[in-house]
Amino acid sequence: MKYSKLRFKTKSIEDYRPLKDMKEIQCPWWCSGEGTDYAIIVCYLPKEECLYDYWDDAYDIEQEFTDEIVYTDRFKKPDWIS
Repeated sequence: MKYSKLRFKTKSIEDYRPLKDMKEIQCPWWCSGEGTDYAIIVCYLPKEECLYDYWDDAYDIEQEFTDEIVYTDRFKKPDWIS
């Protein structure tokens, strides 16, 4: 499967969770930092999915394409992913 790996800012700093449950698509997301009026999110989405369906206020978007989801010490596999 092809994925988009995305890094972006969202204006929701108190509740920056996605608008749609990502458990259904089994793709992870993490908050990697916060600023005064934004949160920085890193997530994977299937290539055909639209980021704005999950975070409608996303901006400063960086995107790369990959064939796999990579977990690291910083970006660990969430418990809800099987």
